[in-house]
Amino acid sequence: MAEERNYTIIVQRERVEVSREVYYAYHKAREAERYQNRVIRQIEMSLERFQEEGVNTEYRVVRSAPGIEEEMIRAEDNRRLYQALEELNVEERLLIDALFFSGITEGELAARLGVTQQAVSKRKKRLLRKLREKIE
Repeated sequence: MAEERNYTIIVQRERVEVSREVYYAYHKAREAERYQNRVIRQIEMSLERFQEEGVNTEYRVVRSAPGIEEEMIRAEDNRRLYQALEELNVEERLLIDALFFSGITEGELAARLGVTQQAVSKRKKRLLRKLREKIE
């Protein structure tokens, strides 16, 4: 008999048990963030090269860099989103994962579920409205 696997993520330095869907969604988001950080490091290296060549980039960097307030707002928004996602039932989480993280189209998901694309679209709209209400 196969053992049931426990899925955990680290939240504020504590392990929290989560569903399989949340676990995979969380790690996909982390991978996306790591990718963005790699891109940022590459951009920073390009900026350093410009500075070595005497090009003044300070003004542009300061104007385009997000402020601490924006970062804190983004972090709070992410926290509320994760909390709202945890409150969803398994079917809703699977729909979110399929459409937003796995790259499955509404039509493909409809075929897998044996429903129309329109039905999947309506479920998605209801689910997004539900998430917005939980977040706001």
